[in-house]
Amino acid sequence: MRSPMRSATLLLAALLSISFFRCGGDTGDQTDAGDDSGDQSDAAVPGDAGPDADNGSPSDTYPAFKVDPPQVLSSGGDVLKTPKVVPVYFNNDDTTFTGTVTGFLNKIPTSTYWGPGEQEYGVGAISIASPVQLTEDAPATTTDADIQTWLAGELSSQKLPAPDANTVYVLYYPAATTSISLGQGGGTSCQSFGGYHSNIVVQPSTPVAYAVIPRCPNFGGLTGLDAVSATSSHEIIEAATDPYPQTVAAFGQLDDNHLVWEFVLGGGEIGDMCAQSPSAFYTPADIGSVVQRVWSNAKAKAGHDPCQPDDGSPYFNSMPVLPEKVTIAGQLTTEGVTIPVGQSKTVEIDLFSDAKTSGDWSVSAIDSATLQGQSPELDFAWDRTSGRNGEKLHLTITVKKASQYGAEAFLLESKLGLTTNFWIGVVAN
Repeated sequence: MRSPMRSATLLLAALLSISFFRCGGDTGDQTDAGDDSGDQSDAAVPGDAGPDADNGSPSDTYPAFKVDPPQVLSSGGDVLKTPKVVPVYFNNDDTTFTGTVTGFLNKIPTSTYWGPGEQEYGVGAISIASPVQLTEDAPATTTDADIQTWLAGELSSQKLPAPDANTVYVLYYPAATTSISLGQGGGTSCQSFGGYHSNIVVQPSTPVAYAVIPRCPNFGGLTGLDAVSATSSHEIIEAATDPYPQTVAAFGQLDDNHLVWEFVLGGGEIGDMCAQSPSAFYTPADIGSVVQRVWSNAKAKAGHDPCQPDDGSPYFNSMPVLPEKVTIAGQLTTEGVTIPVGQSKTVEIDLFSDAKTSGDWSVSAIDSATLQGQSPELDFAWDRTSGRNGEKLHLTITVKKASQYGAEAFLLESKLGLTTNFWIGVVAN
């Protein structure tokens, strides 16, 4: 499915609006690396972090543990090797503002921003085509289905330049368009999402990529040009690395072992994977407005900050050791831990960083039901709640009640100073 950019402030809500039926992941065979999920003989009692265990020791080897992060996979679709962005503006827009949007876009090709997050996926230099200024007004309300029909008509009547294998049309809707709907379950612009991308197919069988950028007065705490530039960067990069999600997706889903991240974060594209990070949005000096960092498989696997370009500070995180293959909703097999309702199990949490940090970081856990404002489904007890690279914490998880999916997601949050990183895990019953 298309990937809408959801507000970074919606992380708490997103964590607990998990819909395990939204999409599937890689279905390749997996070797079971786990314990017998039916054996509860070593389970700790609720509220107790279990028997004394090895807490490791601070290490000067970075990272101290082999990191097992999510990897964004391709389903075999094409990417835009040299993406060409065609900005499209409507007649009833503010031309002064659209001029600033064009100015922002024109800075991207030569900026330090473009490149570090896209090259490993086969995407190269980007170009910005001359904007298309339409003579027609945008509607007050519209839907994605309407936009697809309209776009096909504009291409057929040659009101837009003909697409090639690298074209993405970026449709900027004015403030006069107060609602863009993605249909049932998809939400409404500036409430559920700040933008999205998708594709249509024109005759005879040519896929055409497009992105939709509504004019949100305030989205995720961003206003004015920043709200538009942040959303544009997210959608343009995802349209380059996964341009045809409705035809044959490219980099749009996660590996089996980390499927729960995709559901929790609202998507498995390289923009989605960083959009909820507190440090995802920043202002490069050579652009001057807000853009979003994007996920790097290579950096993540090496234990570095997966959201690129990074800011150069040491990256740290806390990784649960989840040795089992568990089934969610009777359909999806992924990496997790099995704990029957009313029982407990202690999970090792490995702390790692890619350089020396200024001190220990704190680690906390919260379950998705709590984040949704519901009564908790999981209870947590720690042997310790802080440490640094090379040390191990032990988290005892008690299942208080089962969710409707027979599985519960949880979030590990690592904090040091003003920096916060997170890791996601799942408990199956």
